[in-house]
Amino acid sequence: MKITLSPLTAVQVQADAIAVPMVAGRGLPNEVADLDRALGGLIAEIISRNEHRGRLMEIMPVHLGGQIPSRRLLLYGLGSLRDMDGQRMRWAHHELIRVARSYGYRTVAMAKAPPVDESNLAAVVEGSIMGTWEQRSRQSGQKDRAELEELILLGFGLDREREVVAAEQLGQATNRTREWVNLPPNVLTPDYLAEEARRIARRYELEIEVLGPEEIRAGGYNLLQAVAQGSSVPKGITFDSGGISLKKPEGMHRMKGDMAGAAAVLSAFEVIVSRRLPLDVMAVIASCENMPSGNSYKPGDTFTGAGGKTVEIVNTDAEGRLVLADAITHALRHGATHLVDLATLTGAATIAIGHAATAAVANDDALWARVWEAADRAGDRVWRLPIYADYSVLLQSRYADLKNADYGQAGSITGGMFIEQFVEGRPWVHLDIAASSWNDKGELTTIPRAPTGAGTRLCVHLAELMAAEAR
Repeated sequence: MKITLSPLTAVQVQADAIAVPMVAGRGLPNEVADLDRALGGLIAEIISRNEHRGRLMEIMPVHLGGQIPSRRLLLYGLGSLRDMDGQRMRWAHHELIRVARSYGYRTVAMAKAPPVDESNLAAVVEGSIMGTWEQRSRQSGQKDRAELEELILLGFGLDREREVVAAEQLGQATNRTREWVNLPPNVLTPDYLAEEARRIARRYELEIEVLGPEEIRAGGYNLLQAVAQGSSVPKGITFDSGGISLKKPEGMHRMKGDMAGAAAVLSAFEVIVSRRLPLDVMAVIASCENMPSGNSYKPGDTFTGAGGKTVEIVNTDAEGRLVLADAITHALRHGATHLVDLATLTGAATIAIGHAATAAVANDDALWARVWEAADRAGDRVWRLPIYADYSVLLQSRYADLKNADYGQAGSITGGMFIEQFVEGRPWVHLDIAASSWNDKGELTTIPRAPTGAGTRLCVHLAELMAAEAR
């Protein structure tokens, strides 16, 4: 898709549709008064009749009779100003482009009107790029939506091509994460992820280390090996059946998305290295499948992690924290000084926070402050949950140093506290994207259904913030 910064006005530009933002409870924006006059007061009339109420994700196509060069008008809602943030701004433009494509529009011109202004260029571009992603890309037959060929931005300035390119990168990276999460598990296997990592390493001449079963055993990564040993592909969790602690059949097909953390990290890493930031960044992905078989690890088993701690297995469906524990030890062995992990760790994140944000815990206020700022810049909400020392006793096992589940309460917090036991005091933030990475709640219409790409843009902004501080 081509993105053009145009000097033309909404009255002058020629496109399949011209998009005008609408805010709930507000009248006609002054910035589109000229357009409204050219249309004979059409927009003001629609507002006065409450035919469009400015609600978030509300899209209204209007046929034009040749008053201006553009063929159609698209009024799109941003919701209430008091509720507006970077995430809602991006999803509003995501929905705008998705709907425009469903009408067959190939060129869309975007008018500027508050709160959509020059400061929102990145959010507008990122959201629009994200709206070009198609979940049903593997369906045969005719596509329901057209491919958008050009997005024309009116009034956003002319000498901002570098900002546009940077925003395009982030939008594309988010879509790449979504596509990987959406791939069927017979396609996106641990080997597939490894090959994608090799592709990035070749392109940017990076160091890469891919550990197979023998290297995993030799390194003492017994927690990762335990989870993997029930699969015929013993090397993100690319599919999580729950193992011996088998999940219920309802919804198990969505467990192909259990590698959303790995996808976000790998996709963000490609953007980070392409920008050549003056920062040493390491991406560690512990990838395997969690499957039941005669070789599977079992409730009651005890294993020693690479960091030396012993773990009693209470529930084989709490496997993510096991592979993360060994992944963190691997990062520490290779010199990591600050740790941020992304994982679809707990179903409890859906109860605690829901799909609208990522649940987080952290042991370091300074690193958390950077993550918070990165999330704000990315339009990718996070919310920090407390780590209470009281809950430490819930992690204790009668037979090992720790148990991997059955904590009884505060599941998102205690799941994160389990991981904290392996960071060896380094500054660390845990991002539980179990809910934020995939919206399966049909009634939650203000967030797109299916994969969202949560964490991708956040990781890029975090690397940029840390690189700026290191200069």
